[in-house]
Amino acid sequence: MTKTLRCLYLGLMFFFTSLVSTNAFADWTLNLGYHNPVYSKVGVNFLYWGSQWNFEIGVGWIDGDAHADDDKGEENKDDDHVSAAAAGDIDLKYRFLTGTFAPYIQGGFGASTGARVGDNAGADANVGGPFVGLGFFIGKPAFHVYVAGNYMIDPETTQIQGGIGFDI
Repeated sequence: MTKTLRCLYLGLMFFFTSLVSTNAFADWTLNLGYHNPVYSKVGVNFLYWGSQWNFEIGVGWIDGDAHADDDKGEENKDDDHVSAAAAGDIDLKYRFLTGTFAPYIQGGFGASTGARVGDNAGADANVGGPFVGLGFFIGKPAFHVYVAGNYMIDPETTQIQGGIGFDI
């Protein structure tokens, strides 16, 4: 076994062990937001609240499709497939204060992934649509509200986001 493969196995073993530990989900919150993730109307986000640096990942769009062959006879003219896609964002926040009122700065990217099985099978993942913003939290991880103003770099636009969050 090569040294690289051993390191990969060791890293995967550490990753999966940490997922089942009692602290794996500590300091995570579930947020329900408007324009959060950015580029979406509503979304669900997971936010790590463990320090002044916060990591957030969210999903704001999910789509699925299935198409089966409905041709008559022996011909196969239709495209038979099952597909699924999701889009959201990945961002990093820095909270200037750690009290009940916590202003923050954030930056991140829109992200999407999709897969298709059957005819013309494939998979894809994309990161794009960078954004930066300023906002604030009111509350603590157990229950909080947040509001932010974001500047999307590509396409160039602004957006107000807000929502509520709960400790999980």
